Amino acid sequence: MLGRLALPLAATLAALAIGQAALAAEPAAPSKAELDAGAFHLKVLMGALQSKEIDQPIKNVLFVCLYENPFGKISDATSKVLAGNKLDPKDPNKVLTVMAGVCGLRPGEDGQAPSKTPPKSGPPQQPSSR
Repeated sequence: MLGRLALPLAATLAALAIGQAALAAEPAAPSKAELDAGAFHLKVLMGALQSKEIDQPIKNVLFVCLYENPFGKISDATSKVLAGNKLDPKDPNKVLTVMAGVCGLRPGEDGQAPSKTPPKSGPPQQPSSR
C-alpha cells in the first residue's frame, strides 16, 4: 500500500515544487527594443525634470508618477500610447507630452489641483471696511 501511495505523493510534491519555482520566477527580461525605449524615455524624463523650460507643476506630476510607479510600467504605457496614436517615438516632445498624460496630466491643466471656486470675472473687489 505504501508503494502505491509513494509514487503519486512524489509526483504531487514534484509538481508543487515546480509550481512554486514558477511563481517565484522573475518576469521575463525586457527585449532590446523595450530597453532602448525605456532608456530614451528615462533620458527625456530626466531632461524635463532638470529643464528650466518645463513648468514646476508639470515636473511635480512627473516626479510623483515616477516615485509612485515602477518606471518600466510608465515606459510601457508611454510606448503603447505613442504607437496607438502613430506618434514618433523618437521625438522627445511627443514622448514627454505622452508621458505626462500617462502620469495623469490632462490637456489644459498646468499640473496644479483645480481650484474649488471658479475665478470671478470683472475687476478685483476691494474688501469692505466696517
